[in-house]
Amino acid sequence: MDPRFTLRQIRYFLAAARAGSVNQAAFDVNISAPSISAALSQLEEQYNIQLFVRHHSHGLLMTEDGKAFFAAAKAFFENAELLESEAQGLGKTVSRVVHAGCFVTLAPVIIPAVSLAFSREFPESRISFVEGHQADLLDSVREGVIQLAFTYKMSIGRDLVFEPLGEVAPYCILPTDHRLAGQDRIDLADLTRDPMVFLDLPKSREYYMSLFEKAKISPLISHRTTSPEVVRVMVAHGLGYSILAMPTRHSVAMDGTEFAIRPLSGDFPNHCVGLLSNSEAAATHTYDVVQRIAKASLANILLPV
Repeated sequence: MDPRFTLRQIRYFLAAARAGSVNQAAFDVNISAPSISAALSQLEEQYNIQLFVRHHSHGLLMTEDGKAFFAAAKAFFENAELLESEAQGLGKTVSRVVHAGCFVTLAPVIIPAVSLAFSREFPESRISFVEGHQADLLDSVREGVIQLAFTYKMSIGRDLVFEPLGEVAPYCILPTDHRLAGQDRIDLADLTRDPMVFLDLPKSREYYMSLFEKAKISPLISHRTTSPEVVRVMVAHGLGYSILAMPTRHSVAMDGTEFAIRPLSGDFPNHCVGLLSNSEAAATHTYDVVQRIAKASLANILLPV
């Protein structure tokens, strides 16, 4: 059952009971005397009790019912103040467990870097990561399953908050013995007859295809995979080239085979990486802390926005 009283009514009642006077109570809580009188009358009418005997000469005298109500109201208000204090404290602390998501292709770089930096600053807290594709992350953030997610700026609705952390430039990976591997930059037009190993992930595929559309050419896709590591291994073994846009610091595939990494020539858009959340989570102290730590720990990994 929802209570019929308000915290304001209880506060005014307690002030009147302690002061023994409507005017003094009004002065104590910095409100008008009629507001105090109205609150007392409303409480008495709502519960069909008499809280005070009112005397012009003696002020307010609590009845027996009033004394019983005072004891209960005092305990209630003290608990309400305790709850308020606790809530304010929680708003200034970091969650013991931060539930976060990360786009699968960003996970190998972002999860270790952010987790390490976070644990060093907040050893009693931790970030629990789940990896997923864009649609999964968007749904999880909307439903509150996770508090935030590290992902690309792709298909993000107006109901969500996206804070850019940095960018990744698209690049080409080639077999080390490819005829273009010795060039400083790769022109996509020079690859129109070469087989391509295509990273075929939901939402990401549209970004990669947009690069070819901008260059007004069509890739000759010979293999499709949802695994970035499979892409690297296949390219390293000479099965084609690929275009990727994810942080990388090495040119060795999982099986130890090397491949070449070259930037693209031409004016292609970078892929923006950021922190995704809903509006409620974005307003928390925990979000601000994770955002700050992420910007610092990823500064040498992502290009500045």
